[in-house]
Amino acid sequence: MLKRIKLLKLFNLYNYDIDLTNSDSSMVKFITAPNGYGKTTILDIINAVMHGSYGKVVDIPFRQVDLYFDEDNSDVEYRYSIARNEEKVNAIDTDLVQSIGKNLKIQLFRIKEIENHLVEQFTVTQTPDGILNTKGFTFNIEMFFASRTSFYLTDNRMLNWKMDYENEKLSLIDRPLSKYPSEMKEILSSESQTKEFDDRINAFREIINRCEFAGKYLEIDKRFGFRFVADDELNTILTLDQLSSGEKQMIIQVYELLFHAQTGTLVMIDEPELSLHMMWQMNYLKNLSQIAKLRGFQCIVATHSPQIFNSLWSKSVDLFTLSSQE
Repeated sequence: MLKRIKLLKLFNLYNYDIDLTNSDSSMVKFITAPNGYGKTTILDIINAVMHGSYGKVVDIPFRQVDLYFDEDNSDVEYRYSIARNEEKVNAIDTDLVQSIGKNLKIQLFRIKEIENHLVEQFTVTQTPDGILNTKGFTFNIEMFFASRTSFYLTDNRMLNWKMDYENEKLSLIDRPLSKYPSEMKEILSSESQTKEFDDRINAFREIINRCEFAGKYLEIDKRFGFRFVADDELNTILTLDQLSSGEKQMIIQVYELLFHAQTGTLVMIDEPELSLHMMWQMNYLKNLSQIAKLRGFQCIVATHSPQIFNSLWSKSVDLFTLSSQE
């Protein structure tokens, strides 16, 4: 579990110490703030770090970020630390300041009681033309994150990282909405898979029915996976593309978390309230908590809307408040 995030001089402005635990041990935490305080950037940093995408991290202005992880059934904790430095000089014959290079010093510490043991460290340097160079050993840190996965949902699409081994880079992949019914059909066509996914299928049905899509209802069957049918005289079958943006948003979030995210992963969701009706926002915490409990997720959600967490402020951290406490 990611327990805590400490950031020093994010955007060269803000210091944050964010506690991601809840007093009731629930695994869903919300981050709120006005625009410009770094909610989305914090999620971007976590996700990039956990996938080793340091080229995305080095371009974000900050001085240091520390991620604190615990280990199940153990008193051992880990601190993953990135210190960032950017060298700047005055450009010749102008008043402009230009960067001549950026570097990250990356360290992983194993903490037991008060003892800190350095597991591994390396540096990543970015030249002015954008080339990244790594110096030092990275094996132990790569293995550390191999067992700690993340899953990032943002603005109607899943950010799913895929490694392009030929070009040695990470890319983003969108999963088309139209694939969901055929995937469900495949699950329902296999007796063993139907048993394995039974709890997830029931949760999908329950959550979508709870939303009460206007003038339509959900059908789940092994003949077609799932579909929506209009509540009209002809019982018109609707394609997923014919649903509203809010309905699509709800299906994407619920389906992705139930059927695509790995069990026990760290889920991050950016502004899930987009396109959602107020009543759906008020049910959001109930729906997400149900999924998190079923799949063993830890969830971090960045939002502008207190309705998303039913104004249960104990489950939230406000960046504006944290920045005011310096």
